[in-house]
Amino acid sequence: MSINEYIKNLESIINSLTITASYNLNIDKKTTDIAFISGRIEFRNGSTHAIKEVVEYADYRIEKYKYAYNFRISSENIFRYDNAPDPHAREIKTFPHHKHLKSGKIIESHAVELTDVLEEIERMILKNLW
Repeated sequence: MSINEYIKNLESIINSLTITASYNLNIDKKTTDIAFISGRIEFRNGSTHAIKEVVEYADYRIEKYKYAYNFRISSENIFRYDNAPDPHAREIKTFPHHKHLKSGKIIESHAVELTDVLEEIERMILKNLW
């Protein structure tokens, strides 16, 4: 999957959600094989999801070096997944991968895909869980 195919796939996933109201993606191609992807999805209930990824096409696959997925309602963080070297997450077994909860607690997390995060958000919105 090339960078362009990866981006088309992201847009397809976002468009397939019944909860999506609008979105924008900013693609900053550093080379033909490396891109910084950022953007924001607005959902029908007024919540938003900010996306940041640094990806590279290598060895016929996409490698994700950095990511941050931040789900918010108004100015309140509901959760955030990222792989930033957060000093507060150093003791977590899955470091640098971790999840920030609404309560402020940081928990273990595997390297998540945007599709998994969007499915989690969709379940939460449809069930009003936050």
